[in-house]
Amino acid sequence: MITSTRSSRLTRARRATLVLAPFALVLAGCSGSSVLELEVGDCLRSPDLEAEEVSTVETLECSEPHDAEVYAELTFDGDEYPGTSTVQADSEEFCLAEFEPYVGIAYEESEIYMTTMYPTEESWDQADDRTALCILLPQEDVTESLEGAAY
Repeated sequence: MITSTRSSRLTRARRATLVLAPFALVLAGCSGSSVLELEVGDCLRSPDLEAEEVSTVETLECSEPHDAEVYAELTFDGDEYPGTSTVQADSEEFCLAEFEPYVGIAYEESEIYMTTMYPTEESWDQADDRTALCILLPQEDVTESLEGAAY
């Protein structure tokens, strides 16, 4: 299972209040790319990330219309799952710190939202998933990478 934290415009000033939306990882084979294979710079469609169960997503060329982009990844160490609250907090802190270096403007000043996807105990144990992903969510479709967008 991969869990996501999606920030909203209202939480820019109060980062402690974030809305959780669950993502389940189903290990059955499907078409598309495994969510475990996503990398920094991959462009996506956000509806692919909103289902209750997510096993695959379609990556797009960033020149194609898209409304989601992976901008950073954090790899956790260890064999023992550190717990949801630790994984969530570490992922959020990391993604917020990586936002400005990638986008070129502080998160609180940006028009772009962000979300985190991080491993659950199930994906940690069953899929050796140790990676949290930071994902940009512009308010409308874009046809280029958001790296250095500065808005």
